[in-house]
Amino acid sequence: MCGLACGAVLAVAPGAAAERMPTDQAKALQNPVAYAPEAVKAGRNTYLRLCQYCHGADGRAQANPDFEAPSLRDPDEWRYGATDGEIFVSIRDGAGHEMPPFGKQLQDDAVWRIVLFIRSIGPKELRPQTP
Repeated sequence: MCGLACGAVLAVAPGAAAERMPTDQAKALQNPVAYAPEAVKAGRNTYLRLCQYCHGADGRAQANPDFEAPSLRDPDEWRYGATDGEIFVSIRDGAGHEMPPFGKQLQDDAVWRIVLFIRSIGPKELRPQTP
């Protein structure tokens, strides 16, 4: 039983991604949400609700014969960029045929908080410094 996360993923047909922002514009985006424990926790809660079905609760990716989701702990696996802006666009607009867009389900601030959570579980050298 996969609950809300599965429903969120299956509600969007593969390849139904919205028009993606061009990479150069995505790279230039800056996260307006400060890296703070409360923001990371909020991002984690949304991530667990919508993203863990594919990427795993710990971000290491689930084994699935129907699709291949990258580990969110290893930016070398990310096909659509590793800047905050590129991660934001991948979540909001979708990425490829397997990553659905979540921009209609989530407000931008919620997406930015997911970006902060992803940063918090990734390599230490890529984590923002807490104020």
